[in-house]
Amino acid sequence: MEIKPLLFSEEEIRNILSSITEEEIEEGKRISLSSLEDLVFVRGEPGGAVVYDIDGRPYIDMTAQAWTLNVGYSHPDVVYAAALQAKVLNHVRYGFPTIPRLKLMKKLKEIFGFERVALNTQGGGWSLETAMKLAMVNKPGAELFMVSWRGYHGNSLVMTAASHPLPVLIRFKPFGLERFVRFPYPYCYRCPFHRKYPECGAGLCLEFVEKTIRYCTWGNIAGIIIEPIQGPGGHVPAPREFLKGLREIADKYGIYLIFDEAQTAFGRVGAWSASQLYGVKPDMMTLTKGLGGGFPVGAVLAREGIKGLSYPEEHTTFGGNPVPYAAALINIMVIEKLGLVERARELGEYATKRLRDMMERIELIGDVRGPGLYIGVDLVKDRETKEPATEEAEEVVGRALEKGVIFALDMPDIYGEEFTMRNVVKLKPPLVIKKEELDKALDVLEESLIEVSREYGYSYSKA
Repeated sequence: MEIKPLLFSEEEIRNILSSITEEEIEEGKRISLSSLEDLVFVRGEPGGAVVYDIDGRPYIDMTAQAWTLNVGYSHPDVVYAAALQAKVLNHVRYGFPTIPRLKLMKKLKEIFGFERVALNTQGGGWSLETAMKLAMVNKPGAELFMVSWRGYHGNSLVMTAASHPLPVLIRFKPFGLERFVRFPYPYCYRCPFHRKYPECGAGLCLEFVEKTIRYCTWGNIAGIIIEPIQGPGGHVPAPREFLKGLREIADKYGIYLIFDEAQTAFGRVGAWSASQLYGVKPDMMTLTKGLGGGFPVGAVLAREGIKGLSYPEEHTTFGGNPVPYAAALINIMVIEKLGLVERARELGEYATKRLRDMMERIELIGDVRGPGLYIGVDLVKDRETKEPATEEAEEVVGRALEKGVIFALDMPDIYGEEFTMRNVVKLKPPLVIKKEELDKALDVLEESLIEVSREYGYSYSKA
């Protein structure tokens, strides 16, 4: 395939897209209405886990850029598919089918075992709003949704209302807060009911959900929206018994069970989805992030019998764009061809073992949570009280960045006037990360943990 510009030379376009002055950087940051990081990235290692900043410095990326680049940066096959599709047809109105759109829907049906599929180019928040529309259309008169404490489902005005603790962190009131009823997520490390898992069997958590349905709602519930493994809320895996019990409760009361798998699908947890990992199938599942290989794609999967939406209920200007659908289709095929689901499981077990060895030696680590390459390291001031070590976590991530490794933290929670709980260091690299890169990242994390432990007075010992 050869693509040639018509009005500009290749050199001119390359220069426009790849070079910038310090003055332009500062001006861009000054005029931006969005919050911007200090680092300016210019290129990633094709199909790899390393990204380079404007000064040419490499960073091992343990975040896959918001847990999205499962196949690595600018994977050649994914980029080629997008470029090839853009060359022949780069946009159609929403209602028109295209080859990539039809084939992608078929592929998603085959992998996840759902009979109905809707696609969009707006991502996870839009996918969840589509799932909510489907629930209301298929259950006329039902307009309430149950969501969990510390759940995160997007940043649109509606999905902000569904997320926690966003409504108390932002400077405006989101739309539709009255449509959402909240229940405690089964956060076993910090159990809201002060029970111990697995002895508890998640029974009290399930009882709370059912009693909320019976006594604490003011209308007809259309759906239960939940992350089977919480992401921004602290990287918290739900017990299998809880999700199975939730499935039974949803069936009992005629409520649609909706899994938000924005972060957990496409091999990230060592399975194609957390639903498959747990063996619990919801009525609907929403997908984004790892679906597009770096291109903006979202999807809603639904079981047989769920009626679809009409054109005016669903359409968006760019929702039928074939370019990201072509990229997503080849992205999935790359995951299959490289065996990345199995690789994530194997590397995840290896990384988790190393981290738990660190936990034996470093007092600051309170808990290590998987599965797969979806790992959270919970830092605490005291292992008995489990008080979040928020400041220490910020220091660890900052020091690691200085050493050339990118980690991230969970979303802050709020208690009184103070932000807390931003204490879980996340390890969610591209699934293609090399073993030696993973080892180096873990070495840097340990070095940073020891440095912070020494300065803050926590006990530790070296391996």
